[in-house]
Amino acid sequence: MNTIRNEKGVALVLAMVMLVLMTILGVLALSTSTTEIGISGNYKMAQEIFYTADAAIERAQTDSAIYSTIVPGTCNSWPVCGGGSTTPWSISGNTANVSVDYLTSGSLPPGSGSDPEIFQAYYFLATTTASGANGSEYMVESQVARIVPK
Repeated sequence: MNTIRNEKGVALVLAMVMLVLMTILGVLALSTSTTEIGISGNYKMAQEIFYTADAAIERAQTDSAIYSTIVPGTCNSWPVCGGGSTTPWSISGNTANVSVDYLTSGSLPPGSGSDPEIFQAYYFLATTTASGANGSEYMVESQVARIVPK
């Protein structure tokens, strides 16, 4: 009966068990926070690449030098036969490859406000592929209508 009442060392064993449990909890919290930091970094990079592609597509939609080099039936794409630079555009430290292809000509887009007897529309497909760190890529396509005289 003496051995059951002998509680010497129980506090040490209990403290060691609690220390191991707290260490496991700390390691799990560290692992989770490291994963969360990686996820937020990847999200930030994806957003930057998206904004780079979006800026490049906006530039491709509005750059009149691109559309003045594309002659339907003769030269249907830029920069291949349009003499444009094949060097990727650099935007905010990321790069974007841009191409514009002539699709067709036709009637004016709805709401253009132009006289369909005098004007027609040339339709183009602008494509950008932006790339950044860690091999991140994002592709954006947009159809562009340019109103020209008949």
